[in-house]
Amino acid sequence: MEDFAEDVEDYLKEREIRNLIIDLRDNGGGDFFVGLALAWRLVLVDGLDWDHGIYTLIGNKTYSAAMSNAAQYRQILNAKLVGEPTGANPVGYQDMGQFSLPNSGWTITYSKRNYRFQDTHSEGVQPDALIETDWDSYRRGIDKPLVWVMDDIARRNAADG
Repeated sequence: MEDFAEDVEDYLKEREIRNLIIDLRDNGGGDFFVGLALAWRLVLVDGLDWDHGIYTLIGNKTYSAAMSNAAQYRQILNAKLVGEPTGANPVGYQDMGQFSLPNSGWTITYSKRNYRFQDTHSEGVQPDALIETDWDSYRRGIDKPLVWVMDDIARRNAADG
């Protein structure tokens, strides 16, 4: 991730990119420190529109570390969360541990640490812009949250002249 994040930082700076979309939908998670490594490099890009130009797409299949990163990006990057609530709760147990039972050999997994990525319990991390997926749009290949973000960027650019 460090090499990728450095490449992204360089790309954004060289091309004077003002808007950034990070898509965490359909992301089951992993290690949330990997997402923080990306955030660490992004904060070095002064040319981004830090008030309105960073978006994170989330959905009901945004779990675990991806959910954590969505909540962190809202705080660290001032990202606007767009889409549907995450599938994981931002207050609860995460970090999988595991062991094998000696006689059966079955692997047992469990969550071992309680994290609080927001102050209150909720049904997932709630988006700033709720854009629900519907079957008709999905069937026609229309990505409603992405369309919403692109329209928002176009509106802001038109207002800026």
